[in-house]
Amino acid sequence: MKTENIIKYRMAKSIQYAVCSNSNCKMPTANLAIMSVYLIFALFLMEVNADAQTPIKKEVEVVKPYEPAVSDAYKINVLPKISDSVNIKPSFQYNIVPVMVNSEFQVSAINAAKMLSMPISKLYKNYIKLGFGNYLSPLAEVYVNSSRSKKHTAGLFFKHQSSAGNLKLENGDKVFAGYSETSGELFGKKFFKKSYLYANGGARSNTVYDYGYFPKLDTTLEKGRIRQSYFTASASTGLRSLNLDSSKLSYDIGLKYNFFQDRLKHGENHINIGGQFHQLFLKDKLFGLNLNYNFLKPNAKLDSSGYVNSLLIIDPWIGMSSPEYQIKAGLKLCFQTQNNNFKISFIPYGEFQFMAVKDVLIPFVGLNGQVNTHSYQDVSLENPFIDAGLRVKNSVNRDIYGGLKGSLGSKASYVLKVAFSKLKDQYFFVNDSLTKLRNTFTVVYDNGDLFNGYAEVNYDYSEQLAFRAKANYYDYKLDHQLYAWHKPNFDFTFSTIYNMRNKILVNLDVIAVGKRYAKDARYYLINPRVKSLAGVIDFNLGVEYRYTKILSAWVHLYNFTASKYYSWNQYPTQRFSAMAGFTYSL
Repeated sequence: MKTENIIKYRMAKSIQYAVCSNSNCKMPTANLAIMSVYLIFALFLMEVNADAQTPIKKEVEVVKPYEPAVSDAYKINVLPKISDSVNIKPSFQYNIVPVMVNSEFQVSAINAAKMLSMPISKLYKNYIKLGFGNYLSPLAEVYVNSSRSKKHTAGLFFKHQSSAGNLKLENGDKVFAGYSETSGELFGKKFFKKSYLYANGGARSNTVYDYGYFPKLDTTLEKGRIRQSYFTASASTGLRSLNLDSSKLSYDIGLKYNFFQDRLKHGENHINIGGQFHQLFLKDKLFGLNLNYNFLKPNAKLDSSGYVNSLLIIDPWIGMSSPEYQIKAGLKLCFQTQNNNFKISFIPYGEFQFMAVKDVLIPFVGLNGQVNTHSYQDVSLENPFIDAGLRVKNSVNRDIYGGLKGSLGSKASYVLKVAFSKLKDQYFFVNDSLTKLRNTFTVVYDNGDLFNGYAEVNYDYSEQLAFRAKANYYDYKLDHQLYAWHKPNFDFTFSTIYNMRNKILVNLDVIAVGKRYAKDARYYLINPRVKSLAGVIDFNLGVEYRYTKILSAWVHLYNFTASKYYSWNQYPTQRFSAMAGFTYSL
């Protein structure tokens, strides 16, 4: 708006205000007209005068453009609230009239889902292993098995291993020290719904030569005169339950017969009847009963006096277990008849273990004992160079033990155990000085104590590599004998196997046996002297190369450090020996 217009506007307003500002003043209309004329004339003069003046020029500098802004709007959060003091509960009634609706829908059958069976690996029913080594040592093993069946299984096993080598004695003489072992067995099982019947029968022939004669004698041994052969025929059968439910009775009943005879026709009949029964009662208590009957009857050649050795053991027991502990306790009632003498023995036993640290540290303590019958067959298997027809009486041992066991992660486990045993009529082998060559063994008896420390560690480094180690320490305290003859003070076994992509298998065994003592046969009757048999470490190595799944080649090295040691007094063993062969499956 121009400046002069502003002035005209303000003056008109001022006059109007002056005339009418007083609400009580009332001016005549004529006077108002006259004043209006004067006002218009004055304004005209002012306009002329204003035009005659110099125009006003002003400049306005804008610092920044105008920025309109709208302030925030705030919502009123107060909600209306109605407070009604009248509460009306609706009341209504209804009736349901059932009406049957006929449906024409028919359910179509759905095919049952089919479980895909796991692929069954091919069964190689037959297996043969053949090998040959130094000392003229052939080896043959054959297994023949039936096909897979849910009703029965059967098989055949045959093995032969022999050696025809010579060994050097202490006096430098080389003697024939061959041996031969041949065995065969038929076995089978018949499966039922809740049990299975098993049976087997076989025969075994073992031939050795009593080559370890007294080295001071000037003699020449004839193979026929030092030859000893043992023959065994056996048969067994039994019935065993397949109950997976511990609340059902589980059982294993068996009958076994052995006929044993040596080269000189000393024979023995051995019958064993056994049964094991157990069942869970009262949710957490397991009751069981073990029965065992041994009957040993020598033939007239071995004993013509009607000697009978029988032992009946009745063993009831009870066990309880939980995730934190396990307890088992029982009592063995032993009724034995030997050499027409009847004796009853009571042997309590039990074991308690608890979880100190879950699966890592499990302490255990217990006590046990046993009456042991020693058949002619058992003694000859332990030492084949015994006197022909040697008969050993029963022995008794009572033990108390304790230790720790557990696992070290998912790959390792361990057992540490100490045991104290009370021995009665324990037998030990000594050279029989009543024979001229003194190349066979008889036994002496003694009572005493035995301390045994045992340690075992198993470590599966991977599926391809595993380690096993076991060690025993023995300390005998006997009443009469100077030493526990031919018993080592310690033994140690370490084994490992490495499987290289299931193609090459390597196994290494390390066997260590501590020092042993023997009665020197030269002074057995007058003044027995002690002969020390040095300890030994034996390394065995085996390598197998699997050309295919059915064909492989192998090499075994025994005592490859060629250590010289004696299995029994005057009986050196073969030193370094090697054997190679192959296996075939079909």
